[in-house]
Amino acid sequence: MDECVICGNESDGRHFGAQVCRACSAFFRRSVSEGLVYKCRGSNNCVLKYDYRNVCRACRLSACINSGMKVELVHKRSQALGVQRRSIGSQESYSPENKNLVLKQELSPMQPSTTSTQEMEIVNQNSILNKLLQGVNVFLNAQKTLYIVEHPNQSVTNLEFEMDRKSEWNRIERYCVYVINSMLTEHFEPYNLMQQKEKRLIIKNTSTKISFLIRCYLTSKHFPDPEDIRCVTHYGYYNTPESNEYFFANEVSQNQEECFKMHNYFLEEIRSIANKLVKYEFREVDLAALSYMIFAQECEKVALYTDIIETNKTILFEEYHKNIVSAYGFDKAGVKFANVLNLQNDITELQRLIYEFRIMGKVFTNDFVDIWDELLFENQDPQQPRPTANSVSSEHYAESEC
Repeated sequence: MDECVICGNESDGRHFGAQVCRACSAFFRRSVSEGLVYKCRGSNNCVLKYDYRNVCRACRLSACINSGMKVELVHKRSQALGVQRRSIGSQESYSPENKNLVLKQELSPMQPSTTSTQEMEIVNQNSILNKLLQGVNVFLNAQKTLYIVEHPNQSVTNLEFEMDRKSEWNRIERYCVYVINSMLTEHFEPYNLMQQKEKRLIIKNTSTKISFLIRCYLTSKHFPDPEDIRCVTHYGYYNTPESNEYFFANEVSQNQEECFKMHNYFLEEIRSIANKLVKYEFREVDLAALSYMIFAQECEKVALYTDIIETNKTILFEEYHKNIVSAYGFDKAGVKFANVLNLQNDITELQRLIYEFRIMGKVFTNDFVDIWDELLFENQDPQQPRPTANSVSSEHYAESEC
């Protein structure tokens, strides 16, 4: 099998005039059809081979042009499909001689993963499902970008995940909560239509559920062996039931045995869900669809924008079912669809364990840091009293926490 002339991965044939892989073909088509221009952060000679192809879009586009990929072939394909594209200028504008004019607009350094790029190709580009997939990909890339920025000397090709500490977890999780809020605003309608007080009813439960669903997903991808006890905390970090003393350090100085025991229940549940995701061949597009189902469920609990939610769910289910049929065939589509839907119950159970662990941490040790309460109180009316751990029941808290 021939290699892709851009990144060296396996090619699946000629696309737009050159022997390239599907991911590089999709990147070139998207860049040209959308008129995207990039600026290299280095000296216009970045390494693109294998896993490094996503590091610099500018050098990747330049390599596509230098390898013989034709801009006019993208135009012809667009015209044949009857799709109106934004004008991006002539082929000469993309020539190697003029590449400094083209590679001028600085964008974020991360590209969608190969997996999500391939999944996008069987999703209608204007669909709700595609918009959700883009949102989830933005979140995943944000975590990865943060790790790369903080570990400039660490190779991402054969990345060795490091053991996490609770203090580090707290810091990164605060960042991730705001990224999730941005993801919901940009990609999960009708969150963008909500008033601030309405968002407070939704964000807490939705963020915790989606955040820990993503942990299960990353665990399934990076540690797929069912015998592995590691659980991904954030990209580049992991935790295990055997590393509690290292993880908590000085944050749990009282009742350690009970806290560690409860924490291990929580880790075991993450590992159990991750093993299911491996068995179900859970993809990023599945993650996107399930994340919206979680969001929609929280909106329905408090009767917010129910008409929009119901319409979007109907469209999403149709699009998602078509995607599954395209990927797995009609005979297997029903089982796949049901397995993904049933994961909502697992995530709800996981959230219950999270809640119990948080309560135990605050009740049994004075050193425990609960960042979720910190984030809740940041948005709370200063005239309202702060609730105590014993002031609400678990059931009420799960229904009303924001």
